[in-house]
Amino acid sequence: MEQDRIQTAMIMAAGLGTRMQTLTNSLPKPLLRIGKFTLLEIALRKLKNSGIRRVAINVHYKKEEIKSYLAQQPVEGLDIFISEEETLMGTGGGIAKAEPFFQGETILVLNPDVLCDISIARFTRFHFASGAIASMALLPSRDFRNYGLVIYTQQNRIESFQLRNQPIPPGALSGIFTGYQILSPDARSYLVARASSIISSFYLKALYDRQPIAAYLHDGEWVDVGTKPQYSDTILLHENGQFNPERYFTAPG
Repeated sequence: MEQDRIQTAMIMAAGLGTRMQTLTNSLPKPLLRIGKFTLLEIALRKLKNSGIRRVAINVHYKKEEIKSYLAQQPVEGLDIFISEEETLMGTGGGIAKAEPFFQGETILVLNPDVLCDISIARFTRFHFASGAIASMALLPSRDFRNYGLVIYTQQNRIESFQLRNQPIPPGALSGIFTGYQILSPDARSYLVARASSIISSFYLKALYDRQPIAAYLHDGEWVDVGTKPQYSDTILLHENGQFNPERYFTAPG
């Protein structure tokens, strides 16, 4: 299928929220709030304002709470599909399970526990111009102490993945995965609907097969709220009037 824009996305919302305990003892992580907005609502508003029309959301941990929230607060203009996982399927299996919803399209996948002013329109244009089967949005960084890093070339092609605390090779270009990625149908053909990581089931295998995977370099804001300390710091900034989640609802085209 010929495609020059993306109208379908997936929000990864099935995780157990273990890095956020005790906050997630009663709520799933996507329903945690910054001010009056849940992390899930921030993600959905950004998608809608970026021209996305169809969104799959995978759910597992406290899935009834997420389903109830979406039923009570629908986002006008978005067709939302809930992909229920009886057992946690991971980042690879979760996407594969939702495959029928994607209808053979190239899709955007994002994590709701990062706040990023990335322009989805620019990211999309970059991806289709790159000729790659997938693209990852990266924040250039050499912080290997706190994050696993993605190594990429000067031609914006991904070369390898490094675990946290693994030193960066001399002269290598590296970045933090922002939580935003674009996957073509060819990329998703590597995935299977069983518990699996997308890194091992797709990215590493595709690199071995010499498939082109592009690195989109994001030079704007990126806030990780995926752990309890990071989330608590962001809440404190918001309470002091120094952080406004609404700035992440959209981005320049």
